[in-house]
Amino acid sequence: MNRPVIRPLLALLCWLTFTAAADAQQLRFEKDSLGQVLQRARQQQKPVFLLMRMGERPGAAGLTKAQMEQRYGTGLDDAAVAKELEREFLLVDVPFGTPEAQRLARRYYVNTYPTYLYLHPDGTVLHRSYGNTHDAQRYLRDIETFRQKLASTDNLSRLEQRYTQGERSAEFLRQYIKTRRSVGAPIGAALLDTYVQELPVKAFDRFSEVVFIHDCGPVVDSRAYKLARLNKRLIDSMYATLPLAQRTAFNNLIISNTMQAAITRRDQNLAMQGANFARGTWSTKDYRRGMRTYEQNMLHYYGAVKDTTRYLPMLVNFYEQHYMATPADTIRRQQAAQRALRSSFQNPSPYPNLARPDSTIKVTWVESKTTPVDTYALDLNNGAWALYKSGTRRTTYLTQAMRWSQRSIDLDPQSGYYDTLAHLLYVLRLNAEAEVTQEKAVAQAKKEGRPAGEFQETLRKMKARTL
Repeated sequence: MNRPVIRPLLALLCWLTFTAAADAQQLRFEKDSLGQVLQRARQQQKPVFLLMRMGERPGAAGLTKAQMEQRYGTGLDDAAVAKELEREFLLVDVPFGTPEAQRLARRYYVNTYPTYLYLHPDGTVLHRSYGNTHDAQRYLRDIETFRQKLASTDNLSRLEQRYTQGERSAEFLRQYIKTRRSVGAPIGAALLDTYVQELPVKAFDRFSEVVFIHDCGPVVDSRAYKLARLNKRLIDSMYATLPLAQRTAFNNLIISNTMQAAITRRDQNLAMQGANFARGTWSTKDYRRGMRTYEQNMLHYYGAVKDTTRYLPMLVNFYEQHYMATPADTIRRQQAAQRALRSSFQNPSPYPNLARPDSTIKVTWVESKTTPVDTYALDLNNGAWALYKSGTRRTTYLTQAMRWSQRSIDLDPQSGYYDTLAHLLYVLRLNAEAEVTQEKAVAQAKKEGRPAGEFQETLRKMKARTL
C-alpha cells in the first residue's frame, strides 16, 4: 500500500512559509499575562480573544508604506472588527518567540502563525482560526461562529465538564472527541482507548468506525490502534478507497502521536514501531525513501531524549548519505515531485498535525510571497544547526556540519544560514572567520528586511568570547 507521508521537516517549512504578520495596531490588548486575564474573565464571565502571531515585522528594503500595508496589513485593523472584539472579549496578544508564547503554543498546540483562539472564560478553546487576510468579513464570521458555540449546550467547555464528572458512554465520548478535533484540540491515547472500550466487538467491522478511529491518530501500541486494525479486509479497503489526502493525514497523525508518546515514555521500542509504521507508508518499490523516513523518525526520537551516543552518528550518516552524497539537482527534483504530489491532493488543513514542531529544527525567516524556498538548502541548514545544538565538541562531526552549512549558503544565501555557519566556526575556535561570517548574517538580515538584533548580539558575544 503506497501511503506517502509528509516529512516533519517539510511540515515545519509549511508552518514557516504560510504565515503573515498580523500587527493589529488598532486593537487595545490587555497588558497582563493570559493567566491573569483569564482570572478576570472568569470573574466577569467574559470570553478571551488570544492572538498568537509572529513578532514585529520591519519594513522591507525598497517597499513603500502602501506596499507594506498591502503585504502585511490585516482585516483585524478594520474598525468594525475591532469594535466587535473589544466589546465582547478581553484581548491578549502573544508574539512568537517569547517565553509565554512557547508555553501557550504547547498548551494550545499552536504551530501556525498567526493563530486566533477564541476562549471560553474558563480558558477552553471554543473556536480556532489561522492565517492573515485583508478580508474583515472573515474575522466577523469567526466572531459569529464563536457566539454560536458559546451559546451551545454542547460546546467543548460543557463537554469537558461532563467528561471530568465521569460520563463515559460511547455516544458521549464520540461527540466529545469530534468536538475536540473541530477546535484543534489533541485526542490523547487514553481518551481514544476509553472510547473503544465502550464499543461492542462488532463495531470494529464497521467501515465508518474504523475510519473514525484512524482519523484520531491512534498510537501504534494502543488498544484503539490494535482493535481498529483487526479486520484486514477493512484496512485494505480503507487505504484503497479513501481520498489520498485523508489517508496521508491520518498516517502522519499516527506517526507523530506515536513518536511523541515514545519520547514522553523514553520508549525506544515504541519509537521503532512508529518509525516502522512510517517506513511502511511508502511502497515496497521505494525502499530508499521508506528507509529515509524511518531514519528521520528515529533521529527525532534520539534527539528529543538526548541519546547523543546514538543520535550523533546517525545524524551525520543521514546527511552525508542523503544530502552530501547525492547531487543537489537530484534532491531538488525529488522534493519538487513531493511538493507536486501534495499540492495535487491536499487542501490546506484547518488544523494541521497538532504534534509540536521538532525543537532541533532552526526557525529561519522565509518570505514565501517574494522568495522561492530552496528546501534542500533549508534541510542542510537544519541538520547543521541540530548538530551544533547537540553540544558536541567532536571536531569530526562539527567539520562535517560546517560543510553542510557552507553548501546551504552556496545554494541559497540566507541570513539564518550564515548565522548557523558562524556558530559552527566559533565552536571550532575559528574565531576571526566566525566573526566575519556573523557580520554577513547581520548584513543579509538587513537586506532581507528582517530583524538583525539577535544576530548583532551573537556577534557581540563572539567578539567578547562569551558565546
